[in-house]
Amino acid sequence: MDDYLSKSIKDIANNLNSDIKKGLNDIQVENNLTKYGKNELPQGKVTPWYLVFLHSLFEPIQIILMVAAIISVVAPLIGTTWKVNLEDFIDFIVIFMIVIIDAILETFQTLKARKSMDALKSLSKPKAIVIRNGNQQEVEASSLVVGDIVVLEAGKYIPAEIRIIEANGLMIDESILTGESVPVEKTSKEIISTSILAEMKNIGFMSTFTTAGRAIGIVIKVGVDTEIGKIATSINENDEEATPLEKKLGFFTMIIALLSFSLGVIIFIALFFSGDRTAWSNYLMVAITLAIGVIPECLAAIISVTLSLSARRMADENVIVKKLKAVETLGSVNVICTDKTGTLTQNKMTVTKLVMDNKISEAKDYLKHKKDRHLDLFLKALVLCNDSVTEGDERIGDPTELALVDFAEVTGLDEQKARELYSRVNELPFDSERKMMTTVNNIDDKYNVFTKGAIDQLIKCCSKIMIDNVIRDITEEDKVELLNIAKKLSRDALRVLAFAYKTIDNQNEDLESDLTLLGAVAMIDPVRESAVSAVRQAKQAGVRVVMITGDHAVTALAIARDLELAQDETEVMSSEKLNEMDDEQLFDIIEQIRVFARVNPEHKVRIVNALQKRGNITSMTGDGVNDAPSLAKADIGVAMGITGTDVAKQAADVILIDDNFETIIKGVNEGRNVYAKIKRAITFILGVNLANVLSIFILSTINTVSPLEATNILWMNLIVESCIALAVGMGNNDPSLMKVKPIKGKNSLFKGIWFSMMKIIFFLTICSIAAFYFGMSFVDENHLKKILDTFKNDPDNIAKYADLDTATLAKEGWFQVYRNHPEIPMGLKIEIGDYGRTSIFMTITCAPCLFANFIKLSQWQTSKKINFVTNKPLIIASFIAAALNAIALFVPGINNNILNLLNTQEYFDHWYMLPVIFGLVILPTVGILLVDGVVFVSYHYFPDPWRRNQKIVKEFIEVDKAIAAAEKEKAKLKKQKQQQK
Repeated sequence: MDDYLSKSIKDIANNLNSDIKKGLNDIQVENNLTKYGKNELPQGKVTPWYLVFLHSLFEPIQIILMVAAIISVVAPLIGTTWKVNLEDFIDFIVIFMIVIIDAILETFQTLKARKSMDALKSLSKPKAIVIRNGNQQEVEASSLVVGDIVVLEAGKYIPAEIRIIEANGLMIDESILTGESVPVEKTSKEIISTSILAEMKNIGFMSTFTTAGRAIGIVIKVGVDTEIGKIATSINENDEEATPLEKKLGFFTMIIALLSFSLGVIIFIALFFSGDRTAWSNYLMVAITLAIGVIPECLAAIISVTLSLSARRMADENVIVKKLKAVETLGSVNVICTDKTGTLTQNKMTVTKLVMDNKISEAKDYLKHKKDRHLDLFLKALVLCNDSVTEGDERIGDPTELALVDFAEVTGLDEQKARELYSRVNELPFDSERKMMTTVNNIDDKYNVFTKGAIDQLIKCCSKIMIDNVIRDITEEDKVELLNIAKKLSRDALRVLAFAYKTIDNQNEDLESDLTLLGAVAMIDPVRESAVSAVRQAKQAGVRVVMITGDHAVTALAIARDLELAQDETEVMSSEKLNEMDDEQLFDIIEQIRVFARVNPEHKVRIVNALQKRGNITSMTGDGVNDAPSLAKADIGVAMGITGTDVAKQAADVILIDDNFETIIKGVNEGRNVYAKIKRAITFILGVNLANVLSIFILSTINTVSPLEATNILWMNLIVESCIALAVGMGNNDPSLMKVKPIKGKNSLFKGIWFSMMKIIFFLTICSIAAFYFGMSFVDENHLKKILDTFKNDPDNIAKYADLDTATLAKEGWFQVYRNHPEIPMGLKIEIGDYGRTSIFMTITCAPCLFANFIKLSQWQTSKKINFVTNKPLIIASFIAAALNAIALFVPGINNNILNLLNTQEYFDHWYMLPVIFGLVILPTVGILLVDGVVFVSYHYFPDPWRRNQKIVKEFIEVDKAIAAAEKEKAKLKKQKQQQK
């Protein structure tokens, strides 16, 4: 680009073999098209739906589940001489169904987001006016080639990168590329080479918008070689990084796989050496079954369902999530880097203050002001000395002029009627040397001159001033006072335009002399009110907001003050200082900076990279092409749906349909709740699974016989656990999660769940073991002899077990039969354990239906008030699971034939068995609630000395801050009163 900045137009045309007057001929166009390519931006790679599905299908946790499913079929075969039964495939089928459903959900969400993003793409401007073969013609913008001569006019997009040849009041809005909210005046003169895009005053960048004036330019770059093309190319070349949730799930999968394998080995070794070694195949099957039992088969489905529900809720809140796992990433964010223009501000210049009668007034005060002669003339000056056009939804012109028209309209002067009634008869266009514009309008058959311009220039042309509806001579004191007012407004990043008028007899008079000063307006691209609220919510949630903009430091700091992001210059860094720093120096200071001003796209990537190296989970919010590289680099990129460019939307992970910065805070809240729900589900699943494995392992080691069969464990894993765990992610969001700071740095899925998980493991294991031995207490001598006699007298066993002394064995008791008699087959030992198996089965399947509703991982430390978040789907799921358990326990055929539990008659014979076991079922819930109650009360009412001191210090700091804020506000009001005087 540097070559085109400092070279003369003649040299550029010669180098490109182009004619400034006649343009290119057809042959040159064809040659240049072949040489430089079409004027089109590179399209992003679109992954076919089947590859999206396969990628979802072969994620680490899915692979582990599929391996577990295969093992679930092979394991039973080891102990049955490879005899295949249909029930052996139940686990296999269910696990594979879960995996496939999860992959379908992920694929559906990805394709749905892609479709929504395509619908949001803005309409392109495909036409361009070009001079070729000496004639002016309209062609497709994509057919432009290097060397073409292009004609520009207000209201049109610039179709390629051009060097300005001629310019007449040309103003270009470059905010999508540079982030600068105010249109830039362009020139055809040579300038000194610079690397800052915002200072390339003789270049028109592709896809920027012409707001005013006319120009002719020569195409110097097309397509991928343009600034926007380079950005689009860099985004397409970037490899997609795994989200924090994907990284955490990968680590979690590895840990679970190692834990499962280790437990399987330990359990097999313990059973083999403590029991009958000839039954090794049975022990191997038990070990494999329990190892598989640790793996949370339904976790993938839980995550997908939870994320899908959250994505749907976010869609209702005007947020499109392109990738499901990006929802959780939002919740992990602790730094939001955001563009200013169009994101924090309205991207619309607005008159905020008026300077009339030598004092500053709020613009809103004039909305109900009684229109007097002074205000009437002032409003006419705003509208008539103005080239902008507004008609319906179409708004063409310089944003500052559009702002003047908007203010006049809401204050009572209709722009179109005024221009029709007071026709323009003469004008002196604005130019950069005079810094003024003048029109002559016919008002009541008199020539009225209206002039607007920079106050320091316009004031030199004024001999009079209107004060309180009275025209008098302007004094030096007036001029000094007005210039001081202008300086004050400029320090607040307000753009000041002054207005004057006079009445003349004929148009041959000097139009810009002997004027009467009417006043001035001060305007700015104001902050969104919702953005102010959103920044406050972010602070409360411990999320730091960093503003990154292409505007000047003064403007950026003024906006930051309005947003309460920064207060003084030490928190602002400009691109010049940033360029002087290496990455290590930036790393050292990055945490102290709240505003980055006058930055280029590559600066944004450096900033995001430095924040990430600091251990921050970083979000980048923006709408322009200049934001796209940093959107792609950030952990979570958030693009604007209305004002956002296609390039920005392509690079982002999330799109805000309503362009409201506050919506991203809703996304953070949703993300935190998603993560909490996933962790709650993991706590529940692992807690229950490990409790089951531990209790079965302990009982199997002591008794040499597993207290449960594979069908019992399968019922637990696939019916009760899945039914309840799937509903964990369907509940209401917990508002307390937005009152604490996010954890900086590594935050694994295991972090913060150990205490809750250990409570489940401890209470459920104890109650399960107690339930087993309580059930086995019904196996007395008579009952044991009855079972042994029935087995001995079976026609298939008479010959083999004729010498079996059932009376002696019955006197020894069931425990000794288990431990000391390897000659008794394992099948008989399993039958002896029906009472114990039924009791432990009832405990491990029914207890989770209760305590699943009381797993508390939310931030209860934030308030002394108990904040219980209801989860109706979980309550319903718990009742369904309990009903299924009732069917399993009490329906004949299912209880004794399929699950090898007691038949229904046994419950009537031992009526007190059910109440006791029910007491053991509710005991884990009672124990968990008691522990939580003790922890809650001790935390809030009996804090330890260190935390009590911290609390006192925090209260002192809050009081000091409040006093300082009050003193600052008092000083500010005092200063404002002095200025008004």
